Amino acid sequence: MKQSIPYNAIKLPSDVERQQIYYWLKRVSSVTAWRRIFKYFKAWANATENSVREADNTGLGEDTSLPQSEYVLILKCLAHCEEGVNRLAKGDKRVFKFDANGEFVMAERMLDHWSQMLYRIEIGENGIKENTPLWEEFCFALTALAQAWGECGPEIIEPRYLEDPALTLYGTWLKNELANMSFPNDLAPVPDPIDNVFIRTGEYMPYSGIWEPVDVPKPSIMSLITRAPKPQPPFKIVGAMNYLHGGSKAPQIRVETMDDSFALDTTWRLLWRDDRYEDGTVPKEEAHYRFTKPDPAQSPAPAIRVPDVVLCAESGTAAPAAGKWLAESDLNVSIFLQKGEKLPLHQGKEIRWVLSIG
Repeated sequence: MKQSIPYNAIKLPSDVERQQIYYWLKRVSSVTAWRRIFKYFKAWANATENSVREADNTGLGEDTSLPQSEYVLILKCLAHCEEGVNRLAKGDKRVFKFDANGEFVMAERMLDHWSQMLYRIEIGENGIKENTPLWEEFCFALTALAQAWGECGPEIIEPRYLEDPALTLYGTWLKNELANMSFPNDLAPVPDPIDNVFIRTGEYMPYSGIWEPVDVPKPSIMSLITRAPKPQPPFKIVGAMNYLHGGSKAPQIRVETMDDSFALDTTWRLLWRDDRYEDGTVPKEEAHYRFTKPDPAQSPAPAIRVPDVVLCAESGTAAPAAGKWLAESDLNVSIFLQKGEKLPLHQGKEIRWVLSIG
């Protein structure tokens, strides 16, 4: 680790790029973005169910690369994604963290597993059973979800190892990405708070929101005793702003020079505290958010019907909708119920039932 890099050697965003990064971080952390991702997750679960159903109808049973056990695991991850979206819509930003509150981390497990599996299949390291039904539809839905998730998650979801540096690095890659993103013509200025909040690497972040690394002298012991005034603007920016998480330790900043990239201790300045959705409303700005992934030109979309919600209910409760209900633990077990009818026990036990989305 190097802590003595001249600041004039670090690549820094222009004023316009700072506005773009600020807007972008708000966009990819928005409930609008994650509701959209949830729809792709449901489409993937639907494609998986269709494959399982087809295997069952043709007598393949478990002789497929997509057995019902995989579908059950995908459904569980889908439920975590849905819970994450619901909590985010109420203003709970902890869903992005890597801890017990991290619904999106738990939701990503099967997506990550199958993305790696698909890559291994493509390079010939793994194979699939030739009888696996609707494999292309499954792969298309998986790829679409992976791309939609990849447009937002890598900059927002807290990393597994909390000692890792901050996620957003300004350099050649981000500069090129910003040039290809969609932004409104009248980008709002980056906030310049009057009451500044500074947090140093290793200290706990008081709020989730957008923070920017700045060059602020480390306070001396004497200044702590005498309660010296806080540093005053203008502040020298030393890297890219990041979306950081309340309750977690402030990370190092990653910086790029002409020759290399480094992780450095820094001081983070709060630009914007993320208090969206706490009052039950969605900012009007989000109606204009545009996303670039998945790329519709990569392959034609199969006919996949995506319902508005994924419905689950426990034995003994009233069915919230009419239709075909599946036993989550055994997808070969299904019943047809009218809305309001009670979901039964299965083999004398209370279980969770899932409304078929096929």
